[in-house]
Amino acid sequence: MVYLARRLGAALLQLLLITFITYLLFFVIASLTGASPAQRVAGRSATPERVAEVARLLGTDRPWYEQYASFLGRLVQGDFGQSYLQRRPVADIIFPAALVTASLVFGAAVWWVLLAIPVGVIGAIWPRSLADRTLTVMVQLAIAAPVFWVAPMISFLLAYQPTQGTLLGLPLGGPVSWLPIQGYVDFMNDPLEWARHLILPWLALALGFAALYARFIRAFYAEQLAEDYVLTARAKGASEFRILWLHVGRIVAPAIITLLGLDIGAVIGGALFVEATFGLPGLGYVAFSSIQLLDYPLTVGTITFAAVMAVLLNTVADLAQAVLDPRVRK
Repeated sequence: MVYLARRLGAALLQLLLITFITYLLFFVIASLTGASPAQRVAGRSATPERVAEVARLLGTDRPWYEQYASFLGRLVQGDFGQSYLQRRPVADIIFPAALVTASLVFGAAVWWVLLAIPVGVIGAIWPRSLADRTLTVMVQLAIAAPVFWVAPMISFLLAYQPTQGTLLGLPLGGPVSWLPIQGYVDFMNDPLEWARHLILPWLALALGFAALYARFIRAFYAEQLAEDYVLTARAKGASEFRILWLHVGRIVAPAIITLLGLDIGAVIGGALFVEATFGLPGLGYVAFSSIQLLDYPLTVGTITFAAVMAVLLNTVADLAQAVLDPRVRK
């Protein structure tokens, strides 16, 4: 219980700090530079009197600490404010976008774990073998390739080229359109089309993380396979499958869960490029467009929501690790 209270307290402190910094950046600084929320709502040709009236209606004429306290009060109730340009609640915009981003991020996380485990385990079991060296080269290439380059390359090679009758330079015998280049389909409308539209985005977002996880798993498994408990298990006749997945896997799992909690929160930033490349209406797209249009409530709401999700995921990962590994709770 002490660990739980300490971790939840740290999460609350992180959320307060993030919301405070975000609010200052996009409201107070915006007001000081002249591009105030009231000016944005009133319009460029509005008179100073009209701007002052709008500021009073919005509440932006009050001291910043009162505005921030009011913002926190609304935030606790799930109210992210009103979009100045779209004239509707920010929550109505970011919640559907969050479902798109969640579909992308969590699906990519499943992909990178499924890809990383066999690659890492093979390298740990047969170090310096031909398979290990080949996979190591592929891992290094995947780590070096940034997502803003990987996403358009995957779109071009695996989606666009087949429509021209080729795949990776090889003829297909005619145009093929098996994977969409852009677009998104809601899961509730058509689960199969939902998955088909996300296969390439999942792959683009997962490759770099899969490479990092494969390297981590290889090192961790190689270290654990040399431990005495593994030698003892082998001496007792335990199968390699049991040793790899039950004995060593139980040791590796908490570390992977912790990494997932950290990386799923961090990958939201990289998701912006993937969403832009494949035309996905997620949080990255909403945040980028709101910044361009200086829609302050939508910008603050999007960044705050993403930050809250990242902190919650990190907290859940830490608590899960504490359950799997009692040493963490000490």
